[in-house]
Amino acid sequence: MTTSETPFAIDPTAPTGDTEFLVAPASQGSAWWLCLFVPPVALILAVYIQIALAIDARVLGSVPDFALVVLVAIALRFGPAWGASAGFLTGVLFDISLQLPVGSSALVLTPIGWGIGVFGVRRRRVSLAMSVLVLLVAAVARIAGDVIVASAIGGQVVGWGLLFVAGTAGAMFTLLAGIVLLPLFRRVLGVPVRSVR
Repeated sequence: MTTSETPFAIDPTAPTGDTEFLVAPASQGSAWWLCLFVPPVALILAVYIQIALAIDARVLGSVPDFALVVLVAIALRFGPAWGASAGFLTGVLFDISLQLPVGSSALVLTPIGWGIGVFGVRRRRVSLAMSVLVLLVAAVARIAGDVIVASAIGGQVVGWGLLFVAGTAGAMFTLLAGIVLLPLFRRVLGVPVRSVR
């Protein structure tokens, strides 16, 4: 039986281990380069769009966290190492673009990406509904992490009323963006099926 006839093929981008492996549809084997090209480009575009919207199009003090949607898609698809790397890259891009202390956003997004990757690896298959739920939890964690880091590094006083309104709105906007974008990323990057030997 040839590779094109088999329903699944081993994913070359997957981490190797003793107890688990990733498989992807063999039809995606010819488009393996998408897995290397799409994530970094999508992250850069997401950060750019998010910053542009934050300048001109805030609603209730918030905008959708497009970068977090991309981060969740990458971490669930490729695991903790890719998730942490994507979180670090996203955080550095935000810090440089917004002239924040370099590393402050990465300090929040790196562990979020890693944690999502670990969650994804420990499940045999992550459904679209589960991906959206993970995105919602990640959005809340991002907001809480940003507040903690801003208070610790910058000594900023937190306005809890405004934070609650802006945080709730931001989480809901991010959730809506995820409902639209996560199916697209799952289609482009593929949905891994993890099996235990």
